[in-house]
Amino acid sequence: MTQEIELKLSITSEAVDKFKAIPILNGVECDVSTLENTYYDTPALTLTAQGSALRLRKLPNGYVQTLKSRGQNVGGLHLREEWEFPVSNAELELSQFPSDALPQGISQTDLVALFKTDFNRTRWLVNFGESTVEIVLDQGVIAVGEETDPISELELELKSGNIDDLLKLSLSISESVAVMPSDISKAERGYRLFQQNTGVSVDLPNIVPQQSMESAFCALFGYELEKIQRFWQGYWSTGEWKLLNQVLLTLGNLDAQIDWFQDLIPESQRFYVKAQINWLEQALKPILSWWPACFELSQHALEDPANLAVSLQQSKAQRALAGLTQLQENPLLGHRMLCLTAWLHRRRWREDQTPQQRDKAELAIVDGLDRYLSAAMNAVQLEGFAGSVSNALAQTPAVHRLLMLCRYFDHFYGKELGELRAPLEALEDNLSRLSAMEVMARLKDWINGLPLEEQASVHSWARSKPVLLRDIKQLAGRLFKNADQLEVHA
Repeated sequence: MTQEIELKLSITSEAVDKFKAIPILNGVECDVSTLENTYYDTPALTLTAQGSALRLRKLPNGYVQTLKSRGQNVGGLHLREEWEFPVSNAELELSQFPSDALPQGISQTDLVALFKTDFNRTRWLVNFGESTVEIVLDQGVIAVGEETDPISELELELKSGNIDDLLKLSLSISESVAVMPSDISKAERGYRLFQQNTGVSVDLPNIVPQQSMESAFCALFGYELEKIQRFWQGYWSTGEWKLLNQVLLTLGNLDAQIDWFQDLIPESQRFYVKAQINWLEQALKPILSWWPACFELSQHALEDPANLAVSLQQSKAQRALAGLTQLQENPLLGHRMLCLTAWLHRRRWREDQTPQQRDKAELAIVDGLDRYLSAAMNAVQLEGFAGSVSNALAQTPAVHRLLMLCRYFDHFYGKELGELRAPLEALEDNLSRLSAMEVMARLKDWINGLPLEEQASVHSWARSKPVLLRDIKQLAGRLFKNADQLEVHA
């Protein structure tokens, strides 16, 4: 058994030539091979349920079988256990793996071939700093029957040395090459294609009351980073604009965490992280401020428009698609994301910490939670819900931050916080619907171009806006009436 330490990066096909020209590869011989891989599991997907992947790979001189565990992921950096053994032919030999590596009761006859990953692999072995790193470029396809998904990715695997060099090397590459941290393995992508699963989910870390502030911060910051990577990748696989909106929302979550944990993070480090987050937000906001509604309402941006009104909306959607492509090809996008990954993994905030901040970092998370929750509740201005639509919508960020804390920590409290979470989710959902109605109000030309029955449906929905605003006001009033009764349980 070995521990695999690697950083996976997606790369567009347009950026491959620029990657091959980076200085660190100058004069380094490369090894090129074609790899054919078949992944196995039970019909009930027992292996993937426990986070394992079993692969049989065809090599020029034989076959090798590999079993990988779930391991850990921190902002795209993978640390996991791996068992690998040569086999005599195109048949698995499970007896070579340790008895506790596979789920109990799994036998050879239980396994079936689910999907294939066939790709060309180019390998370079480079020395960087005090370390040796294998850089791998994979290009090919994942196939489930006739269904395929393209492969275009880099893997930087630490062969010897330290993780710090691995992160510095990835940052160096991302300065000139458009890459993006990628947390989804080929195996997971194959399973998702096999299951026709387009959803995006990340398990919330299990924070315990006596966990240190620093440890809790690391777990939650890494959780949100992983979500951003998966939402971004999910968009390019499905074209679902809501995933891009989730990227923007999750960037706000990272910003909120920096504010909550500011007692242990020096000002210079807070400024550095917020600069990365702000760049990413400002790159997305001009696109997402109007495109999702236009694209959704126009149905398909590239179809022939039914009329002039639809054509106007489709032209906006097409410009947004072009803007997204430009953003994907901008090296700064992946570089900023990798800066956040490296900052978290290297614990950069420790460089400037005062003794008082180090003491704060070692406190139990439960000792600071009441203060975080109180500040989040006070940030929601109840009088804002009693005013106009714009005033109510202005409360959305504060409502979302309070809901974040509930999702992270409601298990620390009694039933009171659990009872707060569901109404908060309803309030956020209603505010989202209210925002959508505001967008519709600005699309009168498009609505007037719809068939009469569709216009009637839209207008009927939009007329419920005053009722929705009334419900939001009532919900907000009930929600915070008894908020001061919460009591944390260590």
